[in-house]
Amino acid sequence: MSNNRVEKCTICFMSVNGIDGFFRHIRQVHGNDRQFEAPSSLLPNVDDININTNDENERQQSLYEYEKYDPLEEIKNFYIKMLLKVREGHVLPGNIMKTMSLSLSCLIQTYSYYLLSKLDINVDNAISCNFNDDIEKTLFQISRNEDSFISSCQLYFKFVKPKELQLRNGNKAYYIPIRDEERKIISQFNGQDILYHYRNAEISRQRHVLNNKDNCLLLQLYSDDLGVVNPLMGKNATHKLTTFYFSIDDLPARLSSSLNSVYLLLLYYTKDFQDENNRRIIFAQLNQDLRNLEDDGLILPGDTVPTYFTISTLCTDNLAAHELGGFICAFNSGHCCRYCLTHHRDMKNIYKESQTLIRTAASHDLQVKQIQNVHADKSMYGISEISVLSNLPSFHPITSLPPDIMHDILEGIMPKLTSCLLHTIVSTRLCSAVQICQRINTFAYGANDKRNRPPVFKEKDIFDKRIPGKAMEKYCLFINLPFILLDFIGKVPYWFLYELLRQIWDILYSDYPRKSWLSALEQSVQEFLQLFQTIFPEQFIPKFHFLLHAARNTSKYGPLKRQMNLRYEAKHHLLKQIANRCNNFINLPCTVSRRVQLRQCYELMDENTFKSYGISGKFRERRTTSFKKIIQNALHDDHLFTYGEFSQCVKWVLVDNVKYKIGDFFVFYLLGGEEIPLFVEIKYIIRIEKEWRFIVHCYDTVIFKENLWCYEIKPSDVNLVLNKNEFLTHKAEDCYRINNEYFIHVPYRLTLVE
Repeated sequence: MSNNRVEKCTICFMSVNGIDGFFRHIRQVHGNDRQFEAPSSLLPNVDDININTNDENERQQSLYEYEKYDPLEEIKNFYIKMLLKVREGHVLPGNIMKTMSLSLSCLIQTYSYYLLSKLDINVDNAISCNFNDDIEKTLFQISRNEDSFISSCQLYFKFVKPKELQLRNGNKAYYIPIRDEERKIISQFNGQDILYHYRNAEISRQRHVLNNKDNCLLLQLYSDDLGVVNPLMGKNATHKLTTFYFSIDDLPARLSSSLNSVYLLLLYYTKDFQDENNRRIIFAQLNQDLRNLEDDGLILPGDTVPTYFTISTLCTDNLAAHELGGFICAFNSGHCCRYCLTHHRDMKNIYKESQTLIRTAASHDLQVKQIQNVHADKSMYGISEISVLSNLPSFHPITSLPPDIMHDILEGIMPKLTSCLLHTIVSTRLCSAVQICQRINTFAYGANDKRNRPPVFKEKDIFDKRIPGKAMEKYCLFINLPFILLDFIGKVPYWFLYELLRQIWDILYSDYPRKSWLSALEQSVQEFLQLFQTIFPEQFIPKFHFLLHAARNTSKYGPLKRQMNLRYEAKHHLLKQIANRCNNFINLPCTVSRRVQLRQCYELMDENTFKSYGISGKFRERRTTSFKKIIQNALHDDHLFTYGEFSQCVKWVLVDNVKYKIGDFFVFYLLGGEEIPLFVEIKYIIRIEKEWRFIVHCYDTVIFKENLWCYEIKPSDVNLVLNKNEFLTHKAEDCYRINNEYFIHVPYRLTLVE
C-alpha cells in the first residue's frame, strides 16, 4: 500500500498527503473534537495485505519523522526569515519587530476563529487555544529585544556577531571575524602579454604563499572614513567612522561587481585611531585571524583539504594609504610620494620615472629602522613611523598599497584639465561662460549616462576653475566634453591635452591591459605631464606626479581598474542609511556593525543571492513569424528556434549583474591586429527554451576620430542572434546621432581574451 497517495479528510474534505499526512492533519486540526471515519481508500485492500518489508520500514521511518516534527520550529524559522526580509531588506528601525509580532498574533487569532467557525468546531477548543498561545509566545520571544532576535539569527541563519573591542579611552571598536573555477582562467595568462589579474602581475609572482600553496585565495582589503550626521544636532554632531571591508579577489567579474560580495570587517570611531594603544587593540584580532587563515586555512563545506587565504592589496585613498603605511600625511611639502623619494618642490620638473629614486621593500625597512633610531630623519625619507599594519601577514607598505585611479584621475587630474580647458575657451572669447554653462546643463546625455549627469554648472565654477559634483559626475562631463563642444572642437586651444589624457585613461581603465602597452603608456604620461606643466604650471598638484608611476604600478598590480575604490565607496550608502534610520547615535559602531551583519544574513538567506540570472522586465508573447523576414532568417540559424512558435520578449534583462536593454550598444568583436571594435545594437530580447537570446543589428566601424575620441559607425544589413557570452564588453555604451552620423565612445582599450 503506497503511503504517498493523496487522500481527503472525511470531516473537512481537505486534501492530505498519504497516511502520514492524514494522521498529521487529524491531530493538528481536528484533535478529539468529533468522531471521524477513516476514508475507505486508507483501508487495506486484498491486494495490499502482503506488504513487503521495505514499505513497512519506510512507513515506520515516516512515522518516526512525524513524531519528531515540531510545527513551532517551522513557524519560528519562517518568522525570523520574514523579519530579516522586512527589517533588513528595507532598512527599518529595530522597534518594527514588536509591531509586527503584535499584528501577526492578532491576525492568527482572527484567522483561527474564522476557520473553526466555518468548520463548525467549538472556537474555545483547548488544543486550538493552546497552539495559538504557543505561537504568540514564540513571536514575542523572538521580538522581545535586539539580543533575542540576534540569538535566533545565530541559531537559524549562522549570523556572525561583531566582536566588541574595548579601547583604553572607554570607546569601543567592532570587528567581524573572518576565520569562521576563476583561478584556472587566471593561470592561463601567466607569462603572457595580457595582465588579466593581480596573480599575473610582478608582485604576485614574488609571493611565497601563492607559489607554495595551490589552493590559496586572495583577500582584498579596503579602508575609508565616512561621516554620519545626527539630523537633530546638525553638522556640528558629525560622527566620523573608519571602516574596513574585504572581498575575495579571485571572484569572477560577474560576482565581484556586486555589492553583495563586499563584507564589513572592522568599524571604529576615527578619533580612536590616534592613540597607539588603541591601534594595537583594534588590529590584534585581525592580525591573528589573517595569520591563522594563511598558515592553517579553512576546510570549506564539501572539501577535505584546507583552503588558505592571504592579503593581495589594501585599497584606499592617498591620505589613508599614507596614514596606514606610516608615510607623512602632508601632500604640499616634503617627500609626499609613497612610490619614490622625490621632494614636493621637484615634482613639477620631473617628467620621467627614470629620474626618480624608486622605493623598494628592502630600502623602506632600512629607512624605518633609521628613523626609529634618529627621529630627525623622518623628513628625509617621508616616513613618520612604522606601519600600524606591519604585523599583518603578507602586508608591506611598498607592495600592498596600490594607487587608486578614482581619486587620482577621476577626482584629480580629469577635473583639473576640464576646468583649465573651459577657462581657456572663455578667456580666448571662443565662447562665453553663459553659453558654456548652457551647453553643459542642456546637453542630452545618453541613456546610460543620465544617472551620472553633472550638477547644474555655474559661471562662477568656470572662473574659479573648479568642477562640481561627485567622481562619476565629473567623469561623465569629461567623457562627453567633445560632444558638448562639437561646434568649435577644432578651435579649442590645447585640445591635444585632452586627447593625451584619454589615451592614458584608455589603458589604465582597461579590463585586461597588455604588457606591450606599458611603454606607450609611459611615453604618453611623460608627454602629457611636460605639456600640462608648461601650459598650466599653477594648476599642478601631486596627483599629476603620481601618474608618473602608472606604467610601473600596472605591471606590479595588474589591472588598476580592479584596485579602484569606486565599488567599495558605494557600500558606504548602506551604512549611512542604517545610521540615519535607526536614529541611535550613542554607540554608533555597535548599531551599524550589527545591522550590517543582519543585512548580510538576510542576503545570504537566499541561496540564489549570487545568481542574478533572468531578472527582467515584463514578459509579452510574440509569434516568431511576426518578426521581419531578415530577423526570422537570423532566428533560423539558432538551434533553439522552432518555426511558428511563440517567443517571450522583454525590454530589459539582468544576466550575471550585467543589464541588457533594447537600444543598448555593445562591442561584439575586435577586428584585425589593430583590434578595431565592431558594434551591435540590441533590437529584441527574447527567451527561448529558458535561454536568453539577443537579436542585434550590426554596425560597421568607419573611422576613429581622435578629436572626439570616439568611433564613427554606420548601420549594416546584418542581423545576428547572440547569447550573453558572445558580447565582448559587459557595459552598454551610448551612441550619439549627429547630422545622420553615428558616434560612439568606448572609454577603455579593448583586448580580445580567448
